[in-house]
Amino acid sequence: MKEKTKLERDIDKFCELYPSFKYYKNYNKIFCYLIGDLDVCDLEGNYYETFRIKIYINKDKYPYATPKVQEITEHIKRTDDNHIDEEGLCCLDIEHILEKESRKGADLMTFYKNKIYPFFTNYIFKKKTGNYANGEYAHFFDGVVQYYKEELGIDDFKVITNIIYSVASNSIPNRNELCLCGSDLKIKKCHLIKINALKSLSNSRLISDLINFEKFVNTNYSKHFISNKQKRTL
Repeated sequence: MKEKTKLERDIDKFCELYPSFKYYKNYNKIFCYLIGDLDVCDLEGNYYETFRIKIYINKDKYPYATPKVQEITEHIKRTDDNHIDEEGLCCLDIEHILEKESRKGADLMTFYKNKIYPFFTNYIFKKKTGNYANGEYAHFFDGVVQYYKEELGIDDFKVITNIIYSVASNSIPNRNELCLCGSDLKIKKCHLIKINALKSLSNSRLISDLINFEKFVNTNYSKHFISNKQKRTL
């Protein structure tokens, strides 16, 4: 008998723990999916609501690709404020964080507990209180700005742009050189760890972010990576 893949083993464990979910292996050449009911309860076991969802998984890239989640009961109004699009696809976190975590590898069970279930519990909390329990990322490019500000602890757009360029171009200063933030500290005693953490983002994402930040600052680093014609399409 052919040995099961990691994906198949993880799906077996998941369906054993969450028996309402059924596995469909051949959605298409790239994705398989799980469909089932997600019941939201509080820590005391009080029931709130059930959402029927689909979890789409990239068969070839698992666990190094972020699953997509679709809410199909239509209990959640399709709006940006609810972080869900017209097709019911859920924005579980800012794309930068999802990308970083997928590069490390995220098994199905962990992803369900850390991303999928909290998305729906947070929606219930917001419906009752008007706010998300742990705050939320802003929408569109404002969310990207928020991500870099929080990751780096820097508010200055030009400094953030310089840092993104240094990571994308593999030109981060040596450990004993001054930090890119403009302080008088050597980078090793300042932002080196935080800057190195951005290496887990793909170059295509860094370049896209660089182009968007350059709309607000007087730099033109992105010309080193991309033609004007390509730039207009990003």
